[in-house]
Amino acid sequence: GPGAMLLIGGLLAAASHFLKTGTRAMVNMSPEPFSNVFVSLAEDLLLVAGLAAVFLFPVALLAGLAATLLLAAWLVPRFWRAVRWLFFTRRPASARRLGRRTPNAEDASLPR
Repeated sequence: GPGAMLLIGGLLAAASHFLKTGTRAMVNMSPEPFSNVFVSLAEDLLLVAGLAAVFLFPVALLAGLAATLLLAAWLVPRFWRAVRWLFFTRRPASARRLGRRTPNAEDASLPR
């Protein structure tokens, strides 16, 4: 029914945004500007190709959409691991394993 179509459309939009945002985050971490230019051009080309496919090759568009969803399903866990690595690996491994915080200058002033 209409509710299922709304849910599928929302999931497709969310997957698209997560894939684009994750890709942009990874590309923006590179220090050189060429990858940003390349990714921006690729986005523009994919948009034009997608719009053309809607009208000329709708079955091919659906196949491309399915491939994109599979790619997103494969990439999202890897992006999530990369984000966790960036934000949560600042503590020593022993503290991470035991779930303890590492002491810092503020902790040193607190009584034990």
